[in-house]
Amino acid sequence: MFALRVTYLMGRVYSAVFDDGDDKREPEWPPHPSRLFSALVAAWGDGGAEEELRPALKWLEEQAAPTIYAGGGTARKLVQAFVPVNDARTLPEERPRKSRTFPSATLSHPDVYFVWNADPPAVVLTALDGILKRTSSLGHSSSLVAVETVDAVPEDHWTVWVPNAPSGDRMRIPHPGRLDELSERYRRFQIEPNKVHRPSLGRTTLYSPPRKTEPVIPQGVFDRMIVLRRDEGPRGSLRSALTVLSAFRGAMLALAPQPVPEYLSGHSPESTPESPVRSERPHVAVAPLPFVDAPHATGDLMGVAALLPKTLTEEERETCWGVVSAIEELQMPWGRWQVSVADAEERRRALDPRTWTRPHTVWSTVTPFVFDRFPKGPYGQEAEQVVREAFVRIGLPEPCDLDLHYNPWHVGVPKASSFPPAPARPGKPQRYHCHVWARFGQPIAGPVIAGAGRYYGYGFFRPLFGRKDTP
Repeated sequence: MFALRVTYLMGRVYSAVFDDGDDKREPEWPPHPSRLFSALVAAWGDGGAEEELRPALKWLEEQAAPTIYAGGGTARKLVQAFVPVNDARTLPEERPRKSRTFPSATLSHPDVYFVWNADPPAVVLTALDGILKRTSSLGHSSSLVAVETVDAVPEDHWTVWVPNAPSGDRMRIPHPGRLDELSERYRRFQIEPNKVHRPSLGRTTLYSPPRKTEPVIPQGVFDRMIVLRRDEGPRGSLRSALTVLSAFRGAMLALAPQPVPEYLSGHSPESTPESPVRSERPHVAVAPLPFVDAPHATGDLMGVAALLPKTLTEEERETCWGVVSAIEELQMPWGRWQVSVADAEERRRALDPRTWTRPHTVWSTVTPFVFDRFPKGPYGQEAEQVVREAFVRIGLPEPCDLDLHYNPWHVGVPKASSFPPAPARPGKPQRYHCHVWARFGQPIAGPVIAGAGRYYGYGFFRPLFGRKDTP
């Protein structure tokens, strides 16, 4: 087996479907094997087109079409730009400007794997490695990538495209003679910058995902996160999460359509201010995003997130995105934050949804779990059973191992006693809360938030990596 990993460094791809021509409207995803080959040829040519590296490209073009492993891509709204025409010999500032669009997509996973059922000779690997180190983009020049050889494709949520299928998506592939064709087309274009000298479509084949279904990874009530980051304002620790999340929820309700929909308010349609009635339907929850689980983690809040339940329709999801995107500041009793929705360029792990959703077997709380019943104590067998049932209630399997404690397992998280009590209904006693460590018999996907405080940010879990399987 021979495999190449392409990592999109910005978490976004800029490329257009070949058949669109100059009318670029749709991003190409996954990247076609021919696009990858063209990028390698361009990197080779930019480096001087050394003859000793040429055999690596000749070997690659002679191989059968590769299998492609990739995540999903969400097309972004097209933006019109006016740029100098490239097909001219004059200086850029003297060229006419024409309207252009640059289709792009935000990626659910930055890596794409191309896998060939072949073993290249050592000389080919050495030459190819020199070309890969020069390859900086795939598609448009702003589609920054890193390309390297790998031994295997890691297990993850891949969609797998298999070549030579009877039906599916038609993709462009390299073929014997493609290197010479690209070189000749480039030579002609240098002499006469004309569209007719651009590379041809080349050969194609049908790609189709495998028919067999992959094992379903359990996931709870919530499946999406909208991340709002703190841009300006005073620092706040996890101890102040309730006040920040209260401000966040208040801002959402203020900007929501009126009357506020049930999936945002958490109240049934029959509810009134004098007689509130809780919704029985899953609704949007809020959660803090702290800097934790690092050697020098402080527990400071980097932002907040709205957790969307699976039961929302596409229209309801769009409404949630519109409401959260419109929030520009959060006002707390102790200060004001300027906020904005985190985008694909955000590199801080706390603000990356994958930090909170990546499938794993061991999870632990960053905010205390709040009991939805009243066990005799917060750490005995009765309390453990309440926690197990809470996981089942949100659609997850029971953990096979469980531990409850006032101390946290994540670095930077305060003790459970440092958090203010969870809000209680009038006339009801305060509920116990504690930190939870849980190990499941199989990987589960996040976001995971459980217990009586799940809709206002308590009982929020994060995967626990690099630790033993025992608490």
